[in-house]
Amino acid sequence: MSASTALQKAVYQALQADAGLTALVGDRVYDVPPSGATKPYISLGPSSFYPERRDCMTARTESIQVDVWAGDHMDRAPCKRICDAVVSALDAVNLSLDDPYACGRCDLVLARVLDDPDGITKHGVLQFEVEVSG
Repeated sequence: MSASTALQKAVYQALQADAGLTALVGDRVYDVPPSGATKPYISLGPSSFYPERRDCMTARTESIQVDVWAGDHMDRAPCKRICDAVVSALDAVNLSLDDPYACGRCDLVLARVLDDPDGITKHGVLQFEVEVSG
């Protein structure tokens, strides 16, 4: 398992396990959402990383995006509530990664709520930076 895969798994599990978040989206947390997924839901978006060069240690900073999808064309508030719940579930949380990896920090670095071109969907974009060693 790669460090990126271990992080993705930990983020997915943290989102699924958060009671406040499941109250808003149920079990609709996806790596890749199925065609026609019922809104609101959360999906994992793009990720990237860059190496951290340190003595006696292999580390990297991973960037992972979490996307929130809500379908209320008249109101951004539902999407913003879900975004806040994602932030509560992940920001400054010590994620548990599969061996041999460890999480040093998980920080929110960007949060945006956008109107989707369909005129109905609201799209929350949350980017987190995670320090991963192992």
